[in-house]
This record gives sequence, C-alpha cells and structure tokens, in this order.
Amino acid sequence: MKDNIQITELDYVRLCGLVNSVKNLKTVELKNLSFLGEEIKRAERVSSEQIAPDFVTMNSQVEVIDLDTGRPMVVKLVYPKNADFKVGNISVLSPLGAALLGYRTGSIISFEVPKGIKRMEIKRILYQPEANGEYLV
Repeated sequence: MKDNIQITELDYVRLCGLVNSVKNLKTVELKNLSFLGEEIKRAERVSSEQIAPDFVTMNSQVEVIDLDTGRPMVVKLVYPKNADFKVGNISVLSPLGAALLGYRTGSIISFEVPKGIKRMEIKRILYQPEANGEYLV
C-alpha cells in the first residue's frame, strides 16, 4: 500500500497544467508524466498555509539517503524549465523528482532507474517555501 501524500492546492493546479501540456518534453519526462499524474490525483490537497513543514512541496530542498550506498544527496524539487542536476535542481518529471513530491521526512521512496529500482529515504527538509511563508514560489 502506498503512503498518503499531500500537496498544496497551488502545486496541484500548476502540476495539472504541466501534466496536460506534453509539448517539448524529453522521452524520460514523458515516461514519468503518467506516474506524476497518478500521484497528484491521489494526493490529499491542502492549502499552502496548512501544509506541514515536513512534506516535500515544489521548490523544497531535501536531503535524501540512497539506501543502497548510504550516500546522502541534497536536491531541490523544481519545474522542468529550472532543472539543472549539476546544482542539485531536479525536475518533478525526473524519476526521483516525481517520487519525492508529497512525501514527508522519514518516508522511503522508490523509483525506476535504468539499472532497476532505486530506494531512498527522505532524511530531512532543508527548505520548504510554505514553512517560510512563501506561498507563491
């Protein structure tokens, strides 16, 4: 059974728009589009003011631990146009990005990579816009 996830109403509206506009997407992004669509459909929607600070929302910076290697990694969940893996900005349409959205600290997420299934733990939220009163980021 999948864990319950939460997203803000604003993220829901923006992500529905993203899911419905498939122009100019890379093949890997298209593959994750349907997964993301299913995730946002099942997510509990809450207002930006009400989301708990331990949930991953758009533009959150998160520390995750690779459960296979034990290595930590810090990433920021962004929209595709702002993705830049070199600086840790991962697209919500990437396998890791789609898997992170809506989960909370302590959750174990899994996603498909070319070599199989990758599992990571969300160790902590370093920055969440809503927790800082930034509701329109």
